[in-house]
Parts: sequence; C-alpha cells; structure tokens
Amino acid sequence: MKIRKATKKDIPKMFEIFKLNGSKYPKNLALKELNEMFSKSLIKPTYIVVEDKKEIIAFGGFIPSWIDNMVFNIFWVNTNPKYQSQGVGSRLMNDLINRIKRTKNIKTKMILISTKIPEFYKKFGFKKVAPKYDGDYILMVKKLK
Repeated sequence: MKIRKATKKDIPKMFEIFKLNGSKYPKNLALKELNEMFSKSLIKPTYIVVEDKKEIIAFGGFIPSWIDNMVFNIFWVNTNPKYQSQGVGSRLMNDLINRIKRTKNIKTKMILISTKIPEFYKKFGFKKVAPKYDGDYILMVKKLK
C-alpha cells in the first residue's frame, strides 16, 4: 500500500469512492471541492490517496483554517467499501495527522473534524466538542503538541 498526495488525474477515482459511500452531500458540489486543490485559491485543501496495486482505494483531505493558521480541518476520509475494516482508513488518518504535524513553523495545532462515526476518530485522540454540530454530525477536536 502506498499513500501519496493526490494529483488531478486521481479526481475521477476519488469521486467514484465518494459516491460508493452514499453521501447525501450534493455530487456536483463534491466534484468542485475535489478540484479546488488545483485552483488558484490562496488557501487550498490537500488531498491524500491510498493506493493498492496502483488502484486508489481511499482518500481524505485537510486544510488550514482561513482564520487561524494553527487550526486544521480534516474532511472526507473515504475508503472504498471493499477495503473497509482492513486498516486502510486508520493508515490514511495517521498519514493526514502526521502531514499536519509537519506543517511549517506552527508550534501548537488543533485538528477539527465533523463526523457521524466518532468511535473511529476516538482511536486517534479526537474528543467530542459538540453533538449535532451540523445536522447529525458531531464536532471533534484533537490538540497537537
């Protein structure tokens, strides 16, 4: 298994995984957000993909807050259903957290995530901040030192 930064050519496969997971998020908006990594925006998301035998099987993203550069959001941690419960999502999360830790010149960081599956994120040290944060999503935080 290989974990790497996504490229523009990865977007169709990432979008396919997104659709397989049955999100109610608007598909046209999701595709625009995936393409945002390659835009001219000042603050762009970074997407990471997990490959197995040259097939993309999972992806996730993170972005620094536009208000506070010590806060990052992780989003869209998606694994192809065929590969779920095999440690792929955990490897992806560990990579995302480590990439955030390595960002330049920021001593203290906080990572936010909104999720419907808080049990998964508790394994990585995330704690609940607010239930029903956005509809039925739970806001969670992890402080880095």
